[in-house]
Amino acid sequence: MKKYIYLLLLFCSISCISHAQVPDVNATEDKTEGTKNFLDLQANFYGDVFGKQMNIEEFKGIDNFMSFVDKMDATPEMKGRLTEQYKFYNNSLDPQKKELAKVQFNELLLKAIKEGQEKDKQNP
Repeated sequence: MKKYIYLLLLFCSISCISHAQVPDVNATEDKTEGTKNFLDLQANFYGDVFGKQMNIEEFKGIDNFMSFVDKMDATPEMKGRLTEQYKFYNNSLDPQKKELAKVQFNELLLKAIKEGQEKDKQNP
């Protein structure tokens, strides 16, 4: 009789576990608004927290990473590099633009190698 009770408890626990694993389709909402670009999401978050809630003027109106870069107090060279890196990252997220991202990565890598070699020549 004990074996049957243990067997019944085992089936009940397996049944409970299997029902607990079924995801509720209505409960999961996509809060990323269709984007997987975490640079945009992070910039939007900081814009909300510091701009809207803490009323810091520099962070107001930041909706994506590029608006963050535009408002940044940096040299045009640094802004250009950040824009170039953002475009590379954004293209790497799109499955149809993966090949373009590979080409851009190779260009960035060759450019970095060239700059490193030039700095090495200047500073022996």
